[in-house]
Amino acid sequence: MAPPTLPLPATAVASSSGALLVASGTSLHFAAGDNVSSSTTPNTTVPAGLVRKVALSADGKLAVSAGDDKHLTVWNIEDGKLSVRSTRQTAKKVASIDFTADNQIVVTDKVADVYLYPLDPRDVDAEKRPKGFLLAADPSLNPDADLLLGHVSVVSQHVLTPDGKHIITADRDEHIRVSRFPKAYVIERYLFGSEGFVSAIHVPASRPNVLLSAGGESTLQVWDWTSGSLLRRVEIWPAVLPHRRVRPPARRVKNKHRKVVGSSALAGIAPSDDPTNEGFYVAVEGSVYPLGQGVCVEQIGSVTVGDNTAVGVFFSEGCAALHSIVVDAENPVVETLALPYPVLGFTTVPSQPSQLLVTLDTSFGVAKTATEIDAARATSSVVLVDVAADGKMSDNTASSSLVASLRAALSDPSLDATPTTLSQLALFPNLSLFPRWPGFEEDEELAGPAVNTPEGKAELETLNSRQLGRLKARGEDVQDLLPKKKKRRGRKGAAVGGDDADAEGEPDEGSAPVDLEAPTHAAGGEDVAANVTA
Repeated sequence: MAPPTLPLPATAVASSSGALLVASGTSLHFAAGDNVSSSTTPNTTVPAGLVRKVALSADGKLAVSAGDDKHLTVWNIEDGKLSVRSTRQTAKKVASIDFTADNQIVVTDKVADVYLYPLDPRDVDAEKRPKGFLLAADPSLNPDADLLLGHVSVVSQHVLTPDGKHIITADRDEHIRVSRFPKAYVIERYLFGSEGFVSAIHVPASRPNVLLSAGGESTLQVWDWTSGSLLRRVEIWPAVLPHRRVRPPARRVKNKHRKVVGSSALAGIAPSDDPTNEGFYVAVEGSVYPLGQGVCVEQIGSVTVGDNTAVGVFFSEGCAALHSIVVDAENPVVETLALPYPVLGFTTVPSQPSQLLVTLDTSFGVAKTATEIDAARATSSVVLVDVAADGKMSDNTASSSLVASLRAALSDPSLDATPTTLSQLALFPNLSLFPRWPGFEEDEELAGPAVNTPEGKAELETLNSRQLGRLKARGEDVQDLLPKKKKRRGRKGAAVGGDDADAEGEPDEGSAPVDLEAPTHAAGGEDVAANVTA
C-alpha cells in the first residue's frame, strides 16, 4: 500500500504593490489578482532544495528565491509567468533577502555577513574563485558580491529603510546596528536596550522613523531609529506563550556535576506535552531546553488601516497565532488571532493595505509513520486575515477568491510529499539557533579571569587552555603550549575513565556547538523532526 501524501506547506511569501509570491518545496507560485502561475518542479530535491526566502521587486517584474541548497535564483516575470533568469551559489545559507530600489539584491547569510549582489551574475574565472575555506575566513573575497557589513555574532535579519539610505541589522548578541547604505562601513549608531537575542526587525512604511524589534525576551521594542531612543516596551509573553506548539530538541547534560542554570523558575513543575500546560517547556530529568520559554519572534510586519493607522503584526516561531499592536499607542494592547497550525510567514495583500496573507505549517502533527492524513489539511495552507484600526484581527478566508486560487495551485498532486519527506523539512530552526543554552555557554568563572601578557614562560604554564586561547587571539606566541594542554587533558580523561575534564578542572561543555549550516530539528524531545509528532 502506497504511503499517504500531503501538499508541501508554503514556506515563504512576499508581495509587491500588485503581486504575490508564495514558495512551497522547490516551487514558486506567482499571483496577480486572482490568477496564479506556478513554476512547479518535482519534489525529488526536497528538503535539500527547500525554498525558505523569497522577495519581489517593487514593480513585480523580478523575483528572487533562496533555499537550503544555497542557490540564489533570480526570476523574470512576464505576462504573469515565471522564468529563471539566473542561478548562482551563495557561500552560506540565506537568512534575509531584499531588492534595492535599483534591483540589486541584499543578502544576509546565516552566519554574520551582509552582501550586495548585482541583479545578474558577474563573469568570474573559475580558476581564480576562492576555495570554500578561504571565503569563510575572509567574506570580502566573495567574487560574486560586495561585502556590505559583518557582525561578530549570528545575524538574524536586515531591513532597508524606506528612503533607501540606511540598512539596519540585528544579531544574536542583542545588537541592533544602523549603517549607511550602500556605504555600510559607516555606522550611524547602535540601538542599545535589548536584553535578549534580536531575531526580527521592521520599519513600517507609514512610520519611516520607527523600528519594531523583538526576539527571545518578554517584550517587543518600539524605537526611533533616527535618534536611537527607545520609545516603549510592550509585554508580549502573556499573549504568545499559550500558543506554543513546537519545541527544539532537548540537549542531554553529559556532566552531572555541571550546574545547569536557568531552570530554577520551573522547579517542581512536571514536564508536559500539552502546550497549554505550564510544564510544556520543562525538559525531562538529565536534559535541558534553551532559555526563553520557547519564544523566538520570527517576523514583524505592519499594515496601514483607515486614516493612516499603523498596526504592527508579528508571530513567534512554532506558535499557532498571529499578534498585533497599534504602533502609535502609548500603552499598546497585544491582540491575538489563534490559528489551526503554526505560522510560517505573512505578507500584505496587494491593493488591500489592511489585509494579510498568512501561511501555515499544515504538516505539523503528522507522524512520519502515518498511514492516513486528514485531507482537510490540504485546504488550510494559506489564510486571509483582516486587520482593524484597533489591532483586532479576523479570519476572512472564506470570501477570498485569491486564497482559493492559491490553495488550488499549492495542492497540485505532483508536488505532494510523504510523511517521511515532511518530517525532514525542519521548518523551525531558529528555536535552537538563537536562544542561549543553560550550562552550554562559556563559563567565565571556569575559564578564569582575563589575563595580561605574562612576563615569562613559567607564568604561561600556569594558564588554562581558555586563557591561552585568548592570548593567541591577541597575537601572543602561545602555540607551543596549546598542544601540551590538549595532551594533558587527554591523559587526565583517560585516568578518570573518560571524563572530559582537563588538568585545570574544566568540565565538558555538555554538547558540541551548534552547526550553523546543519538542519536543526524543532519538535519536543530528543532527535525528533521539526514539524512532526513522534
